[in-house]
Amino acid sequence: MDAPPVQYVTTSDGYRIAYTVCGEGRPFVYTGAQVSHVQIFWRDDGFLQPWLYAWAQRFRLVVYDGRGKGMSQRDLPATFSPEDDLRDLEAVVDRLGLERFVLHGMEVFSHTPVRYALAHPERVEALVLHFPAVSKPDRTPFKALASQDWERFLDMAIATQAGPTSEAATTEGRRHARERLKQAMTQHDWLIREDAWANATVEKDLPRLQTPTLVLYPRDLFSAASAEDSMRFAALIPNARMVLIDGATPMGEVDQGLKAIDDFLASLPPRQEAAVAKPGAAPDGLSAREVEVLRLIAAGRSNQQIADELVISLNTVARHVSNIFDKTGVANRAEAAAYALRRGLA
Repeated sequence: MDAPPVQYVTTSDGYRIAYTVCGEGRPFVYTGAQVSHVQIFWRDDGFLQPWLYAWAQRFRLVVYDGRGKGMSQRDLPATFSPEDDLRDLEAVVDRLGLERFVLHGMEVFSHTPVRYALAHPERVEALVLHFPAVSKPDRTPFKALASQDWERFLDMAIATQAGPTSEAATTEGRRHARERLKQAMTQHDWLIREDAWANATVEKDLPRLQTPTLVLYPRDLFSAASAEDSMRFAALIPNARMVLIDGATPMGEVDQGLKAIDDFLASLPPRQEAAVAKPGAAPDGLSAREVEVLRLIAAGRSNQQIADELVISLNTVARHVSNIFDKTGVANRAEAAAYALRRGLA
């Protein structure tokens, strides 16, 4: 499977955020970890790739690089804060017009999905969190090493995230993994983020969280976020579910984790498809996906180009275009583009 095409959205404070969308079905938004890259992590055999492939088969998968990461705008200022990560998430889901979706988070960066769910409980169907931490673990030694010797720090990061059969087992594999991490984040931005998240905690927020939540923890994971901290995280959330899965990598064993997610989502009350992409923005009963297709029509894309960009079949695009014409009463693509402009959708 090829990496989905990269698109961009500008946040409320002017940062360019790279994101990708692929697959069909229930929207699932992966918010990322300390480092990310919306193209490289799809192509390389890192611990995340099999999860991305599997999610894309199950969901309408949204992946993005927060500011300072991957293909998004770099060179973070010293004023960066966790609230900026929240702005990035808001920009992406609003751009896509997602009204109801599942949010995924990792480690201490699970705080961003949690805070979004508290602010927008009507939009978050469920939270799926890998080894979340109530508070930021003390990583003073890691920060000191990253400040003094970035190359050695990357090697250590690769070793701690490696499974027994990973690329870190060979010299060439470690070199390849190091280059991938270098493209995902610079030393400057990693240190800025580390400082900004140093005192992060959601201890007082978790008891107020009403969103259904699944916590996953790989049994053999070597991480500053311990299993006990993730258990405490789950215990603070009313009716949260925690599942231990096999594996030593940050995401754990894929099949076990996917089964836990499938079972968890199947236990939720029946959901209804969103009728519009953004409150008040898409009348005539257009779905979120139809609004996305309409925007691309207005941008002059052909059906084949839309299929390539959204990573869906040509027949699916044709069905969406037919539905758009029926719901809006337009007769052709030119009228559809004019409709999108009038309604502020393009």
